Amino acid sequence: MEEAVQSHWKTPIEIVNQDEERQLVYYLNHNQHILGVYHYENGKYRYDNKQSVGITFSSDNRLPFFVQANYFEGIGKIIHGAIKTNEHEVEKFIILYKNGEQQEIIAKNNTFITEYPPTITTSIEMFQTEIKNVIGFDKHGDIVESYN
Repeated sequence: MEEAVQSHWKTPIEIVNQDEERQLVYYLNHNQHILGVYHYENGKYRYDNKQSVGITFSSDNRLPFFVQANYFEGIGKIIHGAIKTNEHEVEKFIILYKNGEQQEIIAKNNTFITEYPPTITTSIEMFQTEIKNVIGFDKHGDIVESYN
């Protein structure tokens, strides 16, 4: 997988999360966080950057935290995010929605990838209006950071 993704970059990348079921790969290129679609066929990984989204984020007064929703052709609506920290290890993320629903996602390298809930019917562009908060927790259940 890493070789397939790296072939599209001149600078080193680091894969930090992968959703094998939906064939999504989350990786870093310097300080850019990128989520892209890969294909696994006949024992080989293929990656082409056509369906990838990247973001660079920071914060002046708290741990940098982003949450984003995107649509990927053939996969659907996906929510992904990350907390930048070297001091903490995020164990799980919980997304709290204004409608009372919540999603719990196991973190990997302080990142997450999850499906858009079917009960949220707004468009990708309106996704942020549906979130009450997103919280990252460590293995002791303590809050590492909250999004809102």
